[in-house]
Amino acid sequence: MKTKKETLDPQMVSQMREAREQKKMTQEEVAKKAGMTVTFYAMMERGEANPSVAKLNKVLQVLGLKILIKKA
Repeated sequence: MKTKKETLDPQMVSQMREAREQKKMTQEEVAKKAGMTVTFYAMMERGEANPSVAKLNKVLQVLGLKILIKKA
């Protein structure tokens, strides 16, 4: 049985893209400031990548976003 690869939540991906566009930044600019390749960042924005928490946190810092963890 093939398992589905874990990726970022679609809502998070949408908020990341919106934040980048509001800051008038390109994917390349975000990737460079976050210390990753533009290819990997673009995959994150398409919901095709499963970044480490550290990489995700770097991107969110560049975009001025935070992760909020709540009890279910």
